[in-house]
Amino acid sequence: MKIEQLSLTIEGKLLLDQLSFEIPQSSLFVILGPNGAGKTLLLRCLAGFREPSAGQIIRDKESLAWVPLSQPLPFGFRVRDVLLMGRFRQHQGYPSSRDFEMIAGAAARLDIAHLLLRSYNSLSRGEQTKVDITRAVASESSLILFDEPFSNLDIDASLHMIDLFKDLQRSGKTLILSHHDLYSVRNLATHGLLMKKGQVVTHGPIDEVFQPSWIQKAYNVKPVFGGDDSLRFEKM
Repeated sequence: MKIEQLSLTIEGKLLLDQLSFEIPQSSLFVILGPNGAGKTLLLRCLAGFREPSAGQIIRDKESLAWVPLSQPLPFGFRVRDVLLMGRFRQHQGYPSSRDFEMIAGAAARLDIAHLLLRSYNSLSRGEQTKVDITRAVASESSLILFDEPFSNLDIDASLHMIDLFKDLQRSGKTLILSHHDLYSVRNLATHGLLMKKGQVVTHGPIDEVFQPSWIQKAYNVKPVFGGDDSLRFEKM
C-alpha cells in the first residue's frame, strides 16, 4: 500500500497534512503518535471509511478486515453470529460447514470458544475486543487494520495478541494498527509511522523509526534507553 500526499480536511480544519509513506506487504505496521496526532483518522482513510480531501491511497487488490475499538452492537447478536459476519464475503448469507470450521478454529486459537453462544453486548470490553480480532482472523483477509487493539486487554491477553499478530504477519498477512504503548513497539512491529499534529515525523523499518531523536520530536519527551533494553522517559 502506498500513500501519496494524503490530506484530510473536516469542517474547514486540516487534520491530516500531505502524508506520504509506504506500507510493505506482509509487514506489521504501527501508526504511532501522541493523542490528537490523527492516528485513527488515518487508519479510517486506509480502511476506506473516509475519503481523503487530497492525495491518494494506492491499494493492492486484497481482502480487507477492520477491527475497531469495541462498542455495543445495535442488536443482540451472539458471538457466533458476529464471527460469521466476518466471513460474509465467502458465504454470501449461506454459511457452509467450511465457514463454521473457520470460526471454530479461530475461536479456539484466541481462547473464546466458551463465548460463542453468549450475546456480544453482554461481554466485557476486553472480551469484545477478542471477539472482534477473532472475526478478522476467521475472515481469512490478507490485510487487517486495527484501531488500538490493546486498549481493553489485560497484560496476559496483550502478550497473547502480540504473538498472534507476529504469527499472522509471518504467514504473509499485512497488519496495520494504531498504537499508543511505546514500551511494546520494538517487540511488536516490523515497520512504523510516527505522527504529530496530522503530519509525518518519520516512517520506515521500526529500528529506524524508534530512535530517541524521532520519539523526542513526536512526543516532546526525552526517551532513555537502558543497556538491558529498558525504556523510560524524562521531561524536556
